[in-house]
Amino acid sequence: MNEVLKKQIWRKLEALPEEKQFQVLDYIRFLESEYSDVASKGSGFQRVAERVQDEMRRVKAPATAMRETMRAFGAADRVVSSFREAAKEFLAELEAGSPEPPPSTEEEPPRSREIVVE
Repeated sequence: MNEVLKKQIWRKLEALPEEKQFQVLDYIRFLESEYSDVASKGSGFQRVAERVQDEMRRVKAPATAMRETMRAFGAADRVVSSFREAAKEFLAELEAGSPEPPPSTEEEPPRSREIVVE
């Protein structure tokens, strides 16, 4: 999708009330099921959040409760994503093999002494 189209869709979507935004989402899901060869994928947290959101819509949960719940899921997804990226970097460094640390040129630290005060 080109950037101009993406920004136009985003701008139009933001101008709609929240209930209409959900109707747009439902329509996009319908179009995806009818015309897309590949289903869109999200992170594990994203898929769980979508299911929770759908269930909250089904039971007609208050908008504020849904918004706060989705905000919490978003924060959790960002935390998990950060850990995932750090783990990928760590594994890449491990696979590349980091060089041995250079030998220490510093003198040994002085040994600690025990001081007894009576």
